[in-house]
Amino acid sequence: MLRIFLSLSIATILTAGMAAPMAEADIADLVRCQKKFARKGAQFANRTIKATLKCTTAVTECQIQCEQGVYGPPCDTNPPPCCDPEDPQSNPAFETCMAEADEECDKQAERIVAFELKKQDGIFAKCSELTTEELCGAETPGLNFAALNAGCLALNPSYECNLLELMDCVGGPLENALTDEISGLLSPRAGEAVQVLGLANTFPGIPVVHKVKGQLEAGRADIWQINGQADDKIRVRVRTGASQADTSSDLDPTLTLIGPDGTTPIAETSVTSSTCPLPSTCGGTCQQFKRHLPTSGPHFLMVSADTSLGCSSGTYTLSVAGPASATPTLLFDDVDPPVVP
Repeated sequence: MLRIFLSLSIATILTAGMAAPMAEADIADLVRCQKKFARKGAQFANRTIKATLKCTTAVTECQIQCEQGVYGPPCDTNPPPCCDPEDPQSNPAFETCMAEADEECDKQAERIVAFELKKQDGIFAKCSELTTEELCGAETPGLNFAALNAGCLALNPSYECNLLELMDCVGGPLENALTDEISGLLSPRAGEAVQVLGLANTFPGIPVVHKVKGQLEAGRADIWQINGQADDKIRVRVRTGASQADTSSDLDPTLTLIGPDGTTPIAETSVTSSTCPLPSTCGGTCQQFKRHLPTSGPHFLMVSADTSLGCSSGTYTLSVAGPASATPTLLFDDVDPPVVP
């Protein structure tokens, strides 16, 4: 892909009729700069993804051991004293493991900063001779990094395309966000790690997983508020808790996304169902959806106890993966659906 891109760029430079032919040395400078951007960027991405995964995997390992009873009875199915994967202080052994994981995350965060500086040094050494137009022009011969201006402006409204700001953006938060996304893809529990250790600022591209627990009586509903901006991506799911000898649940939870007006379900929210981790006694399922918020402002999640299949009451866990503002806050507890704010 790089060779194709460079060939096209050189062909454009050589055939552009609107500009005088470029000197061979100038073409070489352009190619050297593009190669350095690509190589240093790829090297940074590879190292950063590995460092991020070392952090999040260390946290995940502790949480899995907590859930599997390695440190003592898990809180999902046992009263205190127990081990809660969302609360490092719930169990001494778990707390020790999480403290070690936190140290690992601090170390990897420092390494990522060093990777960034090394990348920028390498790019500057090969690109400092290029003009701003050669770097950022959209139509004239050059590297055409202007195509990335929209993303950079979204991160920094005062952004101007030049070598230093280009490195700070493309070689900084823009690429960091993409490497975080890949890390989240390779480690599905990375968002939980970010939440439990408060690492949202360190890994801003990994959606934070907010978990809250509730309890419903038959036919009743809980209303939770989340806040967000238009186009924020959220992923929501509800899971049952134990109520029948810790092996099954009497709850059949349903999930509805309500818009900022507090009354209207948001259209085109495709809710899917899957088997609950703890089977439902009536054959009910657990629901989930993902979508971009259509508008800015408060939105509402309704979790209700469906009785149509014969299920009744029980506990549940609501998970919301998204920006920090998407933390669910309980507004109404055990109300008659479809009561909304």
